[in-house]
Amino acid sequence: MNEDHRLAPKLKQVQRNEVTGFGGPANGKANKQTKKSQLNFQKWFNQAIYSHKTGRLREAESIYKKMIAAGTTDPAVFCNLGILCKNSLRIKEALEYYEKALDFEPDDPKIYSNIGNLYRDIGDLNQALQFTLKSLELDPDSSTIQMNLGSIYRDLGETDEALKATVKAIEFDDGNVQALQNLKSLSSDIKISSLNKIHARKAYEILLNCDDFSHRKLCPLFIQGYLEDIQAAAQLDPIISDHNKSFEELASDWRFRKSLSLLIPPHQGIEEFLTRLRRELLVQIKNESVISKKLRPLLEALSTQCFLNEYVYWQSDEEQHWIDDLIIKGKKSKESFNQYLPIIGCYKPIHSITTREEISKYPTNSNESKSFINTQYKEVEKEKAIKASLSMSQKITDAVSLAVQQMYEENPYPRYQHADHTHPHFAKPTHEFITLETTISNPPFTSALSSPESSPKILIAGCGTGNQIINASRYKNAQITAIDISKNSLAYAARKSQEYQMNNVQLQQLDILDANQLQDVYDVIECSGVLHHMQDPAKGLTALNSKLKPGGYIKIGLYSKLARQKVSAARDLIQNLGIQSTPEGIRAFRKQIFNDDHHELKDISALVNDFYSLSECRDLCFHIQEHQFTTESLHELLDAKNLVFCGFMLPGVIKKDYQQHYPKDSNCTSLSNWGEFEESNQSTFQSMYQFWAYKPL
Repeated sequence: MNEDHRLAPKLKQVQRNEVTGFGGPANGKANKQTKKSQLNFQKWFNQAIYSHKTGRLREAESIYKKMIAAGTTDPAVFCNLGILCKNSLRIKEALEYYEKALDFEPDDPKIYSNIGNLYRDIGDLNQALQFTLKSLELDPDSSTIQMNLGSIYRDLGETDEALKATVKAIEFDDGNVQALQNLKSLSSDIKISSLNKIHARKAYEILLNCDDFSHRKLCPLFIQGYLEDIQAAAQLDPIISDHNKSFEELASDWRFRKSLSLLIPPHQGIEEFLTRLRRELLVQIKNESVISKKLRPLLEALSTQCFLNEYVYWQSDEEQHWIDDLIIKGKKSKESFNQYLPIIGCYKPIHSITTREEISKYPTNSNESKSFINTQYKEVEKEKAIKASLSMSQKITDAVSLAVQQMYEENPYPRYQHADHTHPHFAKPTHEFITLETTISNPPFTSALSSPESSPKILIAGCGTGNQIINASRYKNAQITAIDISKNSLAYAARKSQEYQMNNVQLQQLDILDANQLQDVYDVIECSGVLHHMQDPAKGLTALNSKLKPGGYIKIGLYSKLARQKVSAARDLIQNLGIQSTPEGIRAFRKQIFNDDHHELKDISALVNDFYSLSECRDLCFHIQEHQFTTESLHELLDAKNLVFCGFMLPGVIKKDYQQHYPKDSNCTSLSNWGEFEESNQSTFQSMYQFWAYKPL
């Protein structure tokens, strides 16, 4: 939420650091004063602004008060003094100054907005809403006020109103970065209805066009927005028909096509529709040698989708034979090659069957064709070049590590187009995020983490394809080292880091067990979803703990035994039936579950998003090594390493439920209590136990 005052640059604040100004130096509105007095006001005001901007707040406050004592009636003086008081938590005094500013300027929307901000900060949301609505009444086209209104509505639990106001804020000013951030965080709460459909669609469009946002988060909105049309289109057989109006609408909708190029819909019905559509497009091209111009963009988007999910869709022997024939025919002429390439890419990665020269002749005159060629060919070529330049720091010798390495060389995990990236201008000190994500009061920090000018050293252990690296852009001035055992994963991570111009990242191929080979020790270590795939997780944690500075923090993610019961059943069944972790084996396993409504593992496809791409399904159900934990074994693990548990990272509603059951545990750090809570709420840690731990000085 933004505050408006008469200081143009940003000011550091206690609770927020986004501030916009609304005017210049004071006019010295002192009626009946001499010219000399007006000049004094101007001089004092300029001095106060300079002191305010440079952090000399007591000096600024003293000058503002001197101006008031001398008789100024300039609302800017009262407003800025109100901000100073608010930021030093003198709420009553701040309110008095704001109200005085209103006495002199009763129709200034920005003063009402500031009062609304103050009431929101102290939790009086009804008053915050009233003053912000009054502000909006006076300035209905203000992006900042609309954004503030959206924040208040979200605090009140009125998601539809929050959505409407936040979308309007972006429409009024598409450069309002904070409003865009608010929309990103709001997206997971949106439930599309007839009342909010227009604004929900606009929000979807805005977020779809963001390249610093993980579009995986849009999957629920994609399903809500398109499932009904997909089901209607699937009613007809064949799907591709002049009478299928629902399909025509989908094919012509750029949002639908772009979604297929960016995210993997975790829904059985949508996958089955796209699998049918792919076969129909193949049959049409096989029989007629061409695809209609109006369907070509959809075909190219579908080809990108199949590459992203690593060809997890079921394919018959007949389809594979037809594709092999098209590959041969495509080599005969440029025209044939260009016609057949997108459908071939729906079944096989095109970089494996084509050359740079052939690709250069493929027409890329649409967003879909550009995405298709970039994703399936150009990006892969970049990764090959990067991989050639990577060197192994230490030869991997641990048997389990070698097996896991082979798995991730075959299936780098996960594939994604975009990730949550923070521009350096909006990055914040590392300790702010640790404070936000822990549940202990006043967590201790060394100067390496708390100093505004520090450059904390951060290790991401088991970085995979780099999603965590991109997320770590949120840490201000961080120096990031990322290690992984898979060269293919590291090449993917390096490409993504380059795309986001993250020049503060060093990548190394290294087993966590060999962490002693790293030259540095670190202020923060992140290791999420990795230790439980090692032969001995405790040994891995020991290696990492030796590289963590005293006073540092480690973020850990480990599987919960209770939450993984259905996955464990799947792993047992796969082992008993001897199903291989090959693409063919995984596709057959998934088809069996899809086709049998009474299958004992049916819930997995409905509950787990990771079921919908080949590498994620392999990681979920076919991993060569998996350990599972309980809150008791977590306690033993951390205690043995002298690490202090700092609370689970969970949605607020779950934390609130826990606190109602265990009010004496104000820090929410009793692992025995959490064990009882999980027994009664076994899906609490459906993803993983995610938490921060502290290494005492």
